[in-house]
Amino acid sequence: MEVPGDRRPYREIASIYDELVGNTAFECWLENFVQLTDRYGIGFRVCADIACGTGLAAQYLSSVCERVYGVDISPWMLEVARGREYSSEVIFLEQSFTGLQLPEKVELITCNFDSLNYILEEKELAGTLRRFAKSLETDGYLVFDINTTRELAEGWGDDVLFHRLSDSFSVWETSWDPEARTNTVRMTNFIKADDRIYSMSEEVHRERAYDLEILFKYLRKAGFSKVDAFDAKDLGGVGEDTRRVQFVACK
Repeated sequence: MEVPGDRRPYREIASIYDELVGNTAFECWLENFVQLTDRYGIGFRVCADIACGTGLAAQYLSSVCERVYGVDISPWMLEVARGREYSSEVIFLEQSFTGLQLPEKVELITCNFDSLNYILEEKELAGTLRRFAKSLETDGYLVFDINTTRELAEGWGDDVLFHRLSDSFSVWETSWDPEARTNTVRMTNFIKADDRIYSMSEEVHRERAYDLEILFKYLRKAGFSKVDAFDAKDLGGVGEDTRRVQFVACK
């Protein structure tokens, strides 16, 4: 999602993102990713992490392959990502979902931490999945996760959440729109500048819930021959209580 001016997401919070949500999300992702690559026998020499954020997943991927493309629309998140140490070649690209253009085809694409929920139009979602498929080698894999309606409507719902960090804090006001099937998070961040002063910033995040049938339809239309979905909590079957779905799609 793009927001004009200073309200564009992931500007000020880039410096606190890992402590705020990134580290916890990465640990959950890594456990699932290792299990899935083992279950499907997924091997890869070159891969891409789309919506790579601060580079946590890219850092891990660099330890198990030869080259990683880290793609993100936020220059502030990419700045943090570039500051990490990597085990193999990592190339960062500032691109959006709609402008995705990798320098070469890859054997694996990952897109993590409900990034695809930020796509608010079905047409754009379909186009993104087509670009993912075109960026993959034959028999390549796409691994991604997405928040369900249950998570956005009930897990987030209409609430005010307070997150206290080591040198900052963040207040989230969440609101669910059942007609648009979107949850909006209005985030007010207070980041410590020195011993007595905090810098305040605001930004807006919006995620849309999609039915699984729509995702299956667009994945198949994009050219994926095999698509599986799991409850991200335990990699079991998807049910009414599932809050996040883990997808594995093979081209």
